[in-house]
Amino acid sequence: SIIFSYFMLPILSSSELRKIDESKKEGLKELEISLDLGISKTKIKLDKEGFFINERLVIIPKIREDDKSCYIINEDKLEKLQFFSDKTRNVYKLVPTSFRPILKISGTSMHKKEFVERIKRDKLKGRVLDAGAGLGYTAITAAKTADEVITVEFDENVIEIARLNPYSQELFDNAKIKLTIADIRKEIKKFKEKGFNYIIFDFGNKKSFGEGFSLENYKEAYRVLKSKGRLYNYIP
Repeated sequence: SIIFSYFMLPILSSSELRKIDESKKEGLKELEISLDLGISKTKIKLDKEGFFINERLVIIPKIREDDKSCYIINEDKLEKLQFFSDKTRNVYKLVPTSFRPILKISGTSMHKKEFVERIKRDKLKGRVLDAGAGLGYTAITAAKTADEVITVEFDENVIEIARLNPYSQELFDNAKIKLTIADIRKEIKKFKEKGFNYIIFDFGNKKSFGEGFSLENYKEAYRVLKSKGRLYNYIP
């Protein structure tokens, strides 16, 4: 297990940045915006080049109308929350929505709202094994009713984005959730037989994690799942 601690950086959606830019052009001096993707509101002072946070000027570049991205403010610089990993050969991006942001890995959307809503509706009890963690939405939802959620994520790039996502905070702070960075195919072999009431497999598609769909992995899931337990399997 790895214990994380982190400091949330201000984060804005591209639509929020366009709103700031339009307000500057209109000559407004102040504006109420969200620095945590809609969770709360903060009043900021505007400048002809950008806006001030903690008396430091953040310059806004031109944001295209079709840009759907999240931007963190690192000191006084805007940085798009998108990067390429040489190790996995994937592009990772946090994408804002009308609700909470979603993660895209090389264009594939993770954590569909409908799947998380199903977990919420079923009110999981007892012990839950969740693989993979992603942005933590499934684990956070399951933990509202379960006694314990063991969530496993093999891709550290995903966890780096989760650290910066305001909606993922409970993944690191909730005492019911235990986050492990590991390969579920190896990690699942460490658990005792019939130890989980529920198992959630949400590790992408066959292209991103093909061996997760192996017969051996499902045999292990059967071994650690209680006799009247349930397996959820999400495939993008």
